[in-house]
Amino acid sequence: MKTKVDHFKGVLFLMSFSLLALLTACDNEEERWTDVKGETKTEIITDLDARRIVSFRVTNPGEAQAIHSAVNNLEKTITVYLPAYYEYQYLEVAVTLPSKTTISPATTELLPVFSKEPVTYTTKAADGTTAVYTVKIVIQQPKLIVEEVSDGSPDFTINTNTSVTVLGENFLPSYQVTKLFVVDAQGNKKWQMKQYNDGVDIGSYYAWYVFFDDLNNLPTLQPNTDYWFMMESYQTTKTMKLPFRITN
Repeated sequence: MKTKVDHFKGVLFLMSFSLLALLTACDNEEERWTDVKGETKTEIITDLDARRIVSFRVTNPGEAQAIHSAVNNLEKTITVYLPAYYEYQYLEVAVTLPSKTTISPATTELLPVFSKEPVTYTTKAADGTTAVYTVKIVIQQPKLIVEEVSDGSPDFTINTNTSVTVLGENFLPSYQVTKLFVVDAQGNKKWQMKQYNDGVDIGSYYAWYVFFDDLNNLPTLQPNTDYWFMMESYQTTKTMKLPFRITN
């Protein structure tokens, strides 16, 4: 009888030990997953600058098709991305400003595309403070490619009574913006070629010109002198590499 009691005590001891070990393991697991409070962060919210420009738009194509410009209120710049095919010389603009903020010059004034001087706008908030924004116009136009008129022979000549055909790529199809000049070795413009056929526009890869369209306005070019053709198409220029000389 004593042997059975001792055996029962031994089993009871083992069960108690196992339960104690399990409880201890649970306690350790709880300690491993204790939450740690994160670092406190403080956000500072400031008022928007009343002198800022909310939006700047080019409205020549119409308000519904307006060209939205990039306004950087930190660097105080307005960047207008203008596709060359519009062929604009001046831009009509519309500006959105905060309440009670004014701008000068007035947006009713036309913005020149090819200004020689920096163009700026000045905003003025209700408290009298001002900010000056500089306008940058980026014309999006593909590279102008012009083929040589000269065949490369020495003393290649062109008769001023004949027309000149210029071939290439990416000509803007308007004689108002795609022009051909005769230039000297220093690149100085010596003569502007005239439209070959009045009323017929040029193509995107060819153009026809003549030296004159009025007998009272003949070319002032000199014989036995090297000249080059230079094409201007909106904001891009390309000068041919091979020279030519003229005959009358």
